[in-house]
Amino acid sequence: MRRPSGRDRLLRRPVPPRVWAWSAAVAAAALLLVLWAGRPGGLPPLDRAATDLLAPHGGHPDLAADLARFGAQLGYRVLWVPAALVLVWTARWRHLLVYLGSISVVAAVAQVAVGEGVLVRAVRAELTGSPDAFSLSAWPDVVLATVAVGTLHVLTPSGRARRWGWGAVVLLLGACIAPRIALGLDDASTAVASAVLGCGAAVVVFSVLAPEDAFPVTYRRRVKAHLALDAARTERIRAALRDQLGLELTSIEPFRLDGSAGSTPCRLQVTGGPVDVLFGKLYSRTHLRSDRWYKLFRVLRYGRLEDEAPFSSVRRLVEHEDYMVRLLRDGGVHVPEPVGVVEVLPGEEYLLVTELVPDSVEILDSGMGDAVVDDALHQVRLLWAAGAAHRDVKPSNVLVRGERVVLIDVSFGELRPSRWRQAVDLGNMLLVCALVAGPERVLERALRQFTADELAEAFATTSSLTVPRQLRRRLDADGRDLVAQFRRRLPGHPPIRVQRWSARRVLLALGTVGGVVATAGVVALNLRAGGLL
Repeated sequence: MRRPSGRDRLLRRPVPPRVWAWSAAVAAAALLLVLWAGRPGGLPPLDRAATDLLAPHGGHPDLAADLARFGAQLGYRVLWVPAALVLVWTARWRHLLVYLGSISVVAAVAQVAVGEGVLVRAVRAELTGSPDAFSLSAWPDVVLATVAVGTLHVLTPSGRARRWGWGAVVLLLGACIAPRIALGLDDASTAVASAVLGCGAAVVVFSVLAPEDAFPVTYRRRVKAHLALDAARTERIRAALRDQLGLELTSIEPFRLDGSAGSTPCRLQVTGGPVDVLFGKLYSRTHLRSDRWYKLFRVLRYGRLEDEAPFSSVRRLVEHEDYMVRLLRDGGVHVPEPVGVVEVLPGEEYLLVTELVPDSVEILDSGMGDAVVDDALHQVRLLWAAGAAHRDVKPSNVLVRGERVVLIDVSFGELRPSRWRQAVDLGNMLLVCALVAGPERVLERALRQFTADELAEAFATTSSLTVPRQLRRRLDADGRDLVAQFRRRLPGHPPIRVQRWSARRVLLALGTVGGVVATAGVVALNLRAGGLL
């Protein structure tokens, strides 16, 4: 009997050493800047030597004024604006939020330290007890360092490219800080400490909020649900399968990625079990976050939906699908035989293992004989009898083995759905079959299992909101208006509205719009206050 080893479970990943090192550097730089604030000139001997080296004949007030004016007009836009546009183009929204948030907050804090505005002086007086400007003449160095390092983290992947990028950042900071020291705008010690503060702040923020392993830098548009099956993750899966299911993994590879956007499906070659090939769906926090945003969007857009509460953890996400597989199997619905749930990383990654339906093809590639059409519709009847709804009936989720239809991917499944939700499953299955068999033959076979009123009700619920995206694309490519053809052959039925307004939907919409506007406003104000706009 397999039992947990009793060792403490690693619920959180260890903090990388570089985060501790840069955190210490940030704390030391901030402490030095505070101590030097009361000592004009910071460290006079070192500062004087650096100034004499860079400007042997003293400062140049006119050049200093021109440099400050140039910085106010052009500022850091040459760095952060192109970087933000690249992030939008590549749809890396997490990087964009962290990037804009970090540089705007650092810029605003720098302005609070030295700005002369009424609001800034009031905030400073509240924090320090005095509205007098904090002696941080090198605040542009803090902002520049933060922008430069943040840009480095969002534009270059870890490895050789980022190492070369660090060299470019050092050269950029040196090229921008040296003239300021030579012109007497900054002291050398204050400038260096400010640059370290800005660099360290950016590194810590990106390491914590956008770690490379979870949010890689890539310029290829990809489905973020498809996790990389690299050596480290494969080894974790191998150990977890061995310890928890008694199976020895020999190989793992992605499987039918084109039909999945909410998990990472994979094909498992194993030994020690009843069969040698199994199917796995890998879930992680990435899928949990996607599920939450997806369900929020659906509630805001559609209104009348069921069972759309977001899951609280990855464990609950995978538990729900495993439960639905077993529930439908017990109700007689043809689904893959469940094998078990594997905890790959506690609280972070789980693998749902089921039978890999052997010798099966997607229903559209099966030839769609009468027996296949009958069994496909019979599965909907069994769903109704089991008091459940699949809620994602589309070609990639309907497999055929011989003349037997198997429903897969029941992660959206619902227990005790409403009548209209069950009707949606029937309508989508009829459309899937009609893509190959045609509406006349499908309707003829369907009337042997359903009444004409039930079929009419199914198409009364059918709209662009209830048809899954993959099925909608196949219908558009087919060219025939299959929904209209079915409706002409069935009794009239008033359309069943999906859009429903409720107090919850209105409050969610107002809160979402208000939150987006407020966040954008705060970021814009911070960017403007810090000279970034």
